[in-house]
Amino acid sequence: MSEINTLHALLAVGQDDAVALGAPGRPTLTYAGLRAHTDATIATLNGLGIGRNDRVAIVLPNGPLMASAFVSIGAGASTAPLNPNYREPEFEFYLTDL
Repeated sequence: MSEINTLHALLAVGQDDAVALGAPGRPTLTYAGLRAHTDATIATLNGLGIGRNDRVAIVLPNGPLMASAFVSIGAGASTAPLNPNYREPEFEFYLTDL
């Protein structure tokens, strides 16, 4: 089995309609959807001037979109996934610690 070790390689391996990411109780994300989400995320980061030395917090429920956001953002910046159920003091702690 070959090893996939880059985002580009991950996106290149799947057929458009094949499931790329899934989670119980969440809609699946196909490779076409993953590619589109990744492209849109990277374009947004670039448009905002976010790059390698920047830190980005992600607040999304666990599932395919969170995984896609984490991988996409992590390819170009430091990423911190945060639990959407955190209370304000917890967000303040983690965001200050970034």
